Amino acid sequence: MKINFRHDDFKAIYKVGNVIKDRDGFIYLIVKEELGYTVVDLSNDAIYEDYDTMQDLIDDFAQEGQSLVNAELTIL
Repeated sequence: MKINFRHDDFKAIYKVGNVIKDRDGFIYLIVKEELGYTVVDLSNDAIYEDYDTMQDLIDDFAQEGQSLVNAELTIL
């Protein structure tokens, strides 16, 4: 996996398909589901609650120290 980090504002980094790293080293994927939006923890495959809007997700999940990751994911 190739990883490059960028620091942007929350509205810029929180988009469907983006991969985000937090200050503790956990890596998350933002996904769209039938019920709205959610976050998948790529470190342990945990799925967070569903959010009706992306703004709801940002309000609940976004924290200082998170950064956008340029990652190439291979799914087997």
